[in-house]
Amino acid sequence: ITQSFFAGEWGPKPISNVMGSMPDPVKPVIGGLLCGLVGLAYPQILFFGYETLNPLLKTQAYLPFSLIFSLLAVKSLMTAVSAGSGLVGGTFAPSLFLGSMTGALFRDGAAQVIKVFNELDPTTYPIVAEVFHTIPLHDLHLASPPTYAMVGAASVLAALFRAPLTATLLLFEVTRNYDVLLPIMASAGVASIVSDILEDTLERRDEMQRRDLDPVSWGDLADGEDSEPLESSKKIKVNKLT
Repeated sequence: ITQSFFAGEWGPKPISNVMGSMPDPVKPVIGGLLCGLVGLAYPQILFFGYETLNPLLKTQAYLPFSLIFSLLAVKSLMTAVSAGSGLVGGTFAPSLFLGSMTGALFRDGAAQVIKVFNELDPTTYPIVAEVFHTIPLHDLHLASPPTYAMVGAASVLAALFRAPLTATLLLFEVTRNYDVLLPIMASAGVASIVSDILEDTLERRDEMQRRDLDPVSWGDLADGEDSEPLESSKKIKVNKLT
């Protein structure tokens, strides 16, 4: 979407006309300006973001749920703006940041859900309380936030670069914790497979859309190709008869 926006192919017509007529060297300047303005409110998203990731991956640092959600949303948007505007950079560090925040967000969300269901009053919500009290949620202990952050970072990295083993070894080198090696391997492998399936599905959908937009249908082309030999064979038979 951001690439189409900066190319002048998406968005309100006045803005798309301006972006379409704008020189390409000016577009990265606009992207950098937007990132800088957003960075004034969220400095954690600027540059690589290692100052935020290191405490989250190596210690029991606590980040509020709202802050993690905000950083995840803002970093995703600014990464798309940077890539769409043509800023020089990569997706390696953003993938680690986004994956870590996603894992930490999932962990905090799961903890809140477990807490709510454990505190349900059976008299107020009898059906829900009966169902969830049959599940031993009070005996379920979540792993530490760094564990979920590492699993999330490995998943996003493996899905983006199709390199589950590289993502596993890289995140293992960060902590040297053998307890998280198996979850990281499993999540990285599943993420890579899901990414391949989604990519193939989207490519087939785009190909079908291009065929639908083509004024000459593929069936007409096939009929035309088949009809030419038939017409030529008829002409040959007529010539022989005459």
